[in-house]
Amino acid sequence: MRHILWFAMLCFAADPLAAQVTKIDTVDYPAPTIPKRKNYHFNTDYWYTIALKTYSYEQFPQILDQPSDLPYLSSYLTGLLFKLNDNQFSYRFQVGYVGKKNLALANECVGCGTAIGDFQNTSVRIGIEKNINYSRFQPYFGSDIGFMFQRYDGQTTVFSQDESGQPFDKRALVEDSKNALLVSPILGFKVFVVPKVAIGAEANFNLGYTYRKTNTYNALEGAPPDTYSSVPEQTKRYRWEYFFSPVAALTLQYNFGLINQ
Repeated sequence: MRHILWFAMLCFAADPLAAQVTKIDTVDYPAPTIPKRKNYHFNTDYWYTIALKTYSYEQFPQILDQPSDLPYLSSYLTGLLFKLNDNQFSYRFQVGYVGKKNLALANECVGCGTAIGDFQNTSVRIGIEKNINYSRFQPYFGSDIGFMFQRYDGQTTVFSQDESGQPFDKRALVEDSKNALLVSPILGFKVFVVPKVAIGAEANFNLGYTYRKTNTYNALEGAPPDTYSSVPEQTKRYRWEYFFSPVAALTLQYNFGLINQ
């Protein structure tokens, strides 16, 4: 009998405890929410790029009989560059023009002669480049092929001596033109300043097969000053040349047409 009473008491005591546990377990609480971090996305993937070449510091194919140590020329607003981009490569087309009035240079050798005249260089190139990454700072490498036309019209002075050892200046008018087929490996980078707008810089090394034609109109002996022959001495030459552009272009770029909307 005593055992039966103990069992009954345990049953009555367990019933409220079970109800209490059920109440606690079935209480509904709102799901916790974690604040999301704000994601500021800076898109740098565009289909098209138009760039203005604002500055360059470069060598050019040899003019006349320049010494082998070619000078570097600084130029501003030298051309336009257009790119078609995808997620793998960028395909480039560019035109460039450099013009210099009264460009003075050493001729034949330093101290042997000088030249002064008007210089023009026009180039058209196509190429391909590969970005190393797609962040705001984008290094790239690639290569161009193209055609270059160069012309120099001016006057040369050669310092010489006559048979008696007296120095004299031998003057001539010259027309020096050169056509070149180019292959140019390139290395550069661009930085997005704001969406769609970037600045860039690149260097290149140029290997060219050139055709040069020079017309020389020598001063006539015994004639008044600045009187030159009407029949030119003409020279023609084919040769390989190489020249370097440590700053082939500083560019201001506008990008448009998002690839990944």
